[in-house]
Amino acid sequence: MVWDSRTTRGKTMNIICTVNLNDFKDAVEAIWLKGKYKSSTTSKVDVISNTAVGILSKTSMQLLNGNDKCGISVTLDGLRTNVDEDTLFIFDIEKANKYLKNLKSENINIKITDANILIQTTETSVRLPKLVEHPNMALISRIRDFDLGEDGKPVMFGKTPLPCKLFVEGKDLASAIKYCNLVGTASFKIDATFGKDTLKVSSENFHQTEMVDRTITMLAPATADLTVAFSAPIDKFCTDGPMYIYSDDDKPIILWGNNRKMVIAPYLQR
Repeated sequence: MVWDSRTTRGKTMNIICTVNLNDFKDAVEAIWLKGKYKSSTTSKVDVISNTAVGILSKTSMQLLNGNDKCGISVTLDGLRTNVDEDTLFIFDIEKANKYLKNLKSENINIKITDANILIQTTETSVRLPKLVEHPNMALISRIRDFDLGEDGKPVMFGKTPLPCKLFVEGKDLASAIKYCNLVGTASFKIDATFGKDTLKVSSENFHQTEMVDRTITMLAPATADLTVAFSAPIDKFCTDGPMYIYSDDDKPIILWGNNRKMVIAPYLQR
């Protein structure tokens, strides 16, 4: 991979990629994960970080973001590029979104030069500065390389086994999170029972006077008992179609879908 994005083998960089505009916007929104997060006694709108890492290969683009509590990767396949080897670029999500949401086109060209990233349609060209680094590059590297391991063995995140596997419909999980978010704490708990095909998503207000839970039917029975809490608007990450959840009581949560993966730290009551 070319980690120094200013030059490639002594040549001036001039990378071009063609990508569907809506697919790119959806991927950027997913790794931004803008929404409500829990703080000590309230919830507030926040994002994972405003910095995105892109890794461009011959036919795909992987977009990543992360902080000390969450890491996300979304991959776009079937692209047209002129790269010979994996090339990294870093950009400001908030600045990019400001222009992306107002573009009208089926596809866009993304051009990466020595110092800039250009987003172009037949009518419009946007120039953004290329950033030097991501504030959480160690986690970015970890998420990029993470896979589920061998079939038949518990998924491992680092040295932590995650024996509970849940198979859910992404839109059902997103709907449950959205409804539970009406409580306003941005804190969620999921409960599953070994051998049962139902998953309970719940949330409670700060004074413990209001609580809501929603039960969804999974696509397969749970492989172990599970109770784990977290704070992240994962409905922004979920897609239509099957998704997997891997976790254990009070352990990290892996959310795995088509061309996307996410790890969330558990929310532990102190």
